[in-house]
Amino acid sequence: MSEGDITTQQVDAIVNAANPSLLGGGGVDGAIHRAAGPELLKECRGLGGCKTGEAKITRGYRLPARFVIHTVGPVWHGGDSGEDELLASCYQNSLALAELSDLHIIAFPAISTGAYGFPFNRAALIAIRTVIAFITYHPAIERVVLVCHGKAAYDTCANLLEREASGNTEFGMAQAVFSHLAMIEATHGIRIRNKEAIVQTLAPAVKNDTQALSAGISLNTWVAMAGVQREVTVPESVLSLLLKSLETA
Repeated sequence: MSEGDITTQQVDAIVNAANPSLLGGGGVDGAIHRAAGPELLKECRGLGGCKTGEAKITRGYRLPARFVIHTVGPVWHGGDSGEDELLASCYQNSLALAELSDLHIIAFPAISTGAYGFPFNRAALIAIRTVIAFITYHPAIERVVLVCHGKAAYDTCANLLEREASGNTEFGMAQAVFSHLAMIEATHGIRIRNKEAIVQTLAPAVKNDTQALSAGISLNTWVAMAGVQREVTVPESVLSLLLKSLETA
């Protein structure tokens, strides 16, 4: 969370709340184009625009950020025209594109809350929930900064984030399981191909750090007994047994 100007963020990529043409505009969009310089507009001309909810990437040019991820937020029409889902797609698709581009630290503005009229509190809650849901199972994204314009916006987002984070035990358990998998890989000198799938299976069932450790020990034992070399995909049958053991623990 940050209060300030998104164009000054020292991150791998900033997200631009763009219009469908990607050719610049007012608000955040105009500020990013002005700060990046005319080279950004030149690259954007070759992208063929962008649909609402989708995302495209360019270089950052004169910005501190190396890249700009452009996404088009929904215009608010009262809330019954799929606005929530489209806004969530903006965050999800931007993060997915960042991960695909090997970018790890991303800064977002409050998409659609300016001229597009999306109610700020509702948009902030969607942003926070979507970001938490994504980074829970995508550890390649190391940090996400939600850049707020003004103290009132910052305080609103901070309160929502505290509320959502305090009630989200799945995120903590997912990070614990990821940590144990990383230790297994380092200990045996291997790569586990389906780490994300393993964590998505186990994290919702893990209730505390002790259970996360138990799951890690069981997986480590399976790897040692299987005599794995270089790479391995942990079978669903092994994960099913782990789930049963967690249910009875």
